[in-house]
Amino acid sequence: MKKAYSIILILCFSFVCKAQNERETVSDTMAMVSRNKADAILKHFDTIESPKILYSLEDKYYYLIIKDTPCYKEYYVALDSLSRISKILSIKVEEKNRKQRKQQQQYRKLLSEAEPIFDLSKYHTDLITQVSDVKMEAGRPSYFVVKDTDGKRYGEYSLSSLTVYSPEQVHVS
Repeated sequence: MKKAYSIILILCFSFVCKAQNERETVSDTMAMVSRNKADAILKHFDTIESPKILYSLEDKYYYLIIKDTPCYKEYYVALDSLSRISKILSIKVEEKNRKQRKQQQQYRKLLSEAEPIFDLSKYHTDLITQVSDVKMEAGRPSYFVVKDTDGKRYGEYSLSSLTVYSPEQVHVS
């Protein structure tokens, strides 16, 4: 009888391990789909030889920041149901009144002060598809990558758009 319980326990454990392995494989496959779509978007901007930051939701809606002087270029890109580019909009806010001009100036100042966003030494170089010790994950799938002028990837991840860590897991340095 003891032997039967041991065999059942080992079988259950192996099924759990197999399910975990398949989940990681699916997650990695989805990350490769995200990467391929992001690369297709970035290919349209290859003529601009500068570092680029790309963020997407659902592999359908993209926000792109291109490091340029004197200010950054920003774009919104959307894909249709066949994963073809359906819209590319350069993000430029029209300044119609004094309040909007002031807000735009503040935004430009904040973005220009965000220079560390292109400091590649602050990013990891591995693709992240899972985070350990997460309290909750929810929301749409998201993808992020920073690419340098040579096309090398930094800070790349494919995760849920909402990820909540336990307070003891967050370390501020």
